[in-house]
Amino acid sequence: MLKNPRISPRRLLTGGAVAAVLGAVALTPSAGQAAAKTQTLRFFSQQVSFTYTAADGTVTPAPPAGDPKPGDVFEVDSLDFRGDHRRHAKRATASDYLRCTFQAAGEPDCFSYAAIGGSLLRFHGDKVIGGTGRFRGATGTVANTEVEGGLDSVVRLKLP
Repeated sequence: MLKNPRISPRRLLTGGAVAAVLGAVALTPSAGQAAAKTQTLRFFSQQVSFTYTAADGTVTPAPPAGDPKPGDVFEVDSLDFRGDHRRHAKRATASDYLRCTFQAAGEPDCFSYAAIGGSLLRFHGDKVIGGTGRFRGATGTVANTEVEGGLDSVVRLKLP
């Protein structure tokens, strides 16, 4: 069970992981490793759609009235803008998809995927678990901050 007896849609969006990944890039070589690179992505993510599927198969465009049950799933599609909620690009530079499944205890188990140009980043919880194109073999972490109108995210990548 989740700590919060009533879960707001915003809490569901940030529930254990994020969704998202993209935005402005600062490319710097990591200390001590000439071959490896680090990259930081900063973006403001705005939700475009939300789908909640109860364990019994019932699909709704909103969170449940009561507590989520084990096996319930929510999915979120978002557009991502370089920058943060205070200062960001006018047009989206990426998009992301988040899918979280509620467990019997603890936070939901979340996977997300972010499309950036012709490349893809994959996440499990707050960890980067790979990607395609320029993100092939990437590892790292993501930190999300809930803000009015969406999420500010910072993704720290280590690229081979």
